[in-house]
Amino acid sequence: MKTFLTAVLLFLLLSPAYGRDEESFKQDGYEFTLWTDTSVVISDADLGESIPLTEDGTLVLPTSVTFEGKTYLVERIGKYAFAGRGEIKHLVIGEGVTDIEPYAFYRCSGLESIHFPSTFECAPCYDSYGIFLGCSNLRRITVDERNREFDSRDGCNGLIVTESNTLFLGCRGTEIPSSVTTIGPRAFESSHNLERIVLPEGVRRIEYCAFRNCTNLKEVVLPSTLDSIGGSLFEGCASLESIRIPRNVTKVSSRVFQGCYSLKEVVVDERNRTFDSRHHCNAIIDSAQDTIVAGCGASVILEGIKGIGAEAFSNTDVRSIYIPKSVRKIGEMAFSGCQFCNTINVHPKNPVYDSRDNCNAIIETATDKLVQGCSVTSIPGSVKELGDYSFWRMILPPCLVIPEGVEVIGEHVFSRFCGIERVQLPSSLKHIKSYAFMGCNVLSYVDMSRCSPSIEKYAFTHCKNLHLVDFSSMPGDISTQAFSDTPFEERLDKILERSK
Repeated sequence: MKTFLTAVLLFLLLSPAYGRDEESFKQDGYEFTLWTDTSVVISDADLGESIPLTEDGTLVLPTSVTFEGKTYLVERIGKYAFAGRGEIKHLVIGEGVTDIEPYAFYRCSGLESIHFPSTFECAPCYDSYGIFLGCSNLRRITVDERNREFDSRDGCNGLIVTESNTLFLGCRGTEIPSSVTTIGPRAFESSHNLERIVLPEGVRRIEYCAFRNCTNLKEVVLPSTLDSIGGSLFEGCASLESIRIPRNVTKVSSRVFQGCYSLKEVVVDERNRTFDSRHHCNAIIDSAQDTIVAGCGASVILEGIKGIGAEAFSNTDVRSIYIPKSVRKIGEMAFSGCQFCNTINVHPKNPVYDSRDNCNAIIETATDKLVQGCSVTSIPGSVKELGDYSFWRMILPPCLVIPEGVEVIGEHVFSRFCGIERVQLPSSLKHIKSYAFMGCNVLSYVDMSRCSPSIEKYAFTHCKNLHLVDFSSMPGDISTQAFSDTPFEERLDKILERSK
C-alpha cells in the first residue's frame, strides 16, 4: 500500500498541471495557456482581434512566445482555437507543435492550404476528430519531409500516417496514392466541394464517417481490394446517386446510407460471397442470414428476407414500407427518421408483425408494441406500448392524442422535430421512459390530468417552449430531471412539494 501511495504522489508531483491553476495571457491576437514549465497551448484566437496574416491570407503560427521574461515553446493548438476564422487562406503550423485538438480550425471556410511541421504527432488513435471540419475550400496539404509520423507522399494533397499507410486527412484536391491501404475516420468529413472520388486498388478499409456530410458527393468508385466499410460512411451525402459494393467486402457497419436522399441504386458485385443485392432490390443483404444490412429509398424488401438490420433504413428517403410474411426480425431503429414515409403495410400472414386496422404502423403482434410509425399513423387502441424511436424525428400533427390502452411510451419515441404542440395522455399510461419527448421545441402543453405515470429523467428535456403540464391530483414518480432545460422545470419542485 505504501508503494502505491508513493507512486501516486510522484505522478502528481511530476504532472505539469500539478500545484498551479492554468495561467493564460494574450499576445499578437492569440491567447496562450501555460501547458508545461516550458511550453504553451494556443488556446484561442479572439474573433474580435486581428491575427498576423500576410497579404495573401497566410498565417504562420509562432514556434515560441515570451511572457514575463521567459520564453515558451508553442506545443499544442487548443480546441476551437481558430474556429470561424474565415480570413485564413493558407496555414503554416509552426515547428514544435505536436498536437492539434478537436475543432481547432472548425469552419475556417476560406482555408485553402495547410503545411504540417516535422514535429506534428497528433493523437495515437489517428482520428482527425473534426480538426478541420467545415474547411470545404481546402485543396492543398503538405507535410515537412522530416516528419516521422506523417507524410504527403507523391504530392497527394493528403495527410498520411506513414507506418500504417492510413489517409488521416483528405480534401477535394487529394489524389490518393496506391500505397494507401486505409481511409481513416472522418478523413473527408464535410468536404462539401468534393463531387467525385476514386479510391485506388490497394485500399482495404474505409473507417467510420470517412465521407460523412460530403453533401455534393455524387460519385464514389470503390476498389475491388476493399473488404471493410465503416459506420456512417456516407451519412449526409445527400447528392450520392448510386453505389457499387465490390466483391471482397465482408463487413458493412450501420448507418451507411443515412441522409442519402438521392440514392436510387445499390448494387453488390455478383461475385461477393458475403453480401448480395438479389433481384435488383437496391439494398445490401447479408446472404447467409437473409437480412438487409443497409438500404435506401429505392429498396424493395423482397419475400424471402428474414430480417431487417438495426438502422438499415434509418433517415433515408423511404416513402413506403412493406413487410413481407417472411420477415421475423426487425432491428432497433430500422426505419427511424424516415420523415417522408406515408404508407406502412405488413403482410397479413406475417406471424410476428402486423399493421392491424390499416393503422400505417408496424406492430409486434405478441406484445402489442408499436415498433414503427409514420406521419399518418393511427395508433390502434389495442397497442400497449410505443416502442423506442417509433416516431423519432417524424413530422406529426400539432395536437397529439395518445389513445386509451397505451401503457408505456418508450425512449426517444417523439424526440426531435416532431411538430407536436399539445399532447393528451391516456388514463392507461403507466410509464414514460427517458428522452421520450426530448427536443420537441414547439411542445407547449402536456395534458397529464387523466394519468399518474412514472417519468424517467430527461423525458421532456430541451422542450424549450414547454410552459404547462396539467398533472392529476396525485402525480406519479417523477425524476427531478424529467423536465430539465424547459420553462416548466422551475415549477415542478413546487408541484411535487404540494403533492406530498
